[in-house]
Amino acid sequence: MSRVLTVRIEPDLLSRAEARAARLGLDRAGYVRELIRHDLENAADTSQRQFASEDLVGKYQLGGQSATNEKARGQLRKSASSRRETHR
Repeated sequence: MSRVLTVRIEPDLLSRAEARAARLGLDRAGYVRELIRHDLENAADTSQRQFASEDLVGKYQLGGQSATNEKARGQLRKSASSRRETHR
């Protein structure tokens, strides 16, 4: 291995990860390498990002539609516009 990766992790999460690694017959580093390798191999190679802001979850009513960046920005614009109208 040519590079070192240092990660800060909560003690409980580390304990659970080490236990999982042991069940899989891996050491801690091997387990982390496998997780990274698996994620990269299974990642969808798309140019569009998916909506992933937990800060906005549930903030806007979208009529049961899936939240996307475009829809959230549209609702944010509407909200900002109505606030500007109210403060005039």
